Amino acid sequence: MEATLTQLRRQTRKVLRPVLQGARRVVLTEHGEAVAEISPKSSPDRVRALELLRAIGPVKLAVRR
Repeated sequence: MEATLTQLRRQTRKVLRPVLQGARRVVLTEHGEAVAEISPKSSPDRVRALELLRAIGPVKLAVRR
């Protein structure tokens, strides 16, 4: 989704709603040129991270206390 800086200022909630719902990113434009991007924060996927590390080679994890 694209929005202008003016739209962001006037309709902040409406412009940011897709981001807040975690569905989409918003590209902010000024005079038709992209100047910023707002995207949902993603949480790390620990299972996928461990799979990638194991694919690289032997992984030794520290003991949790």
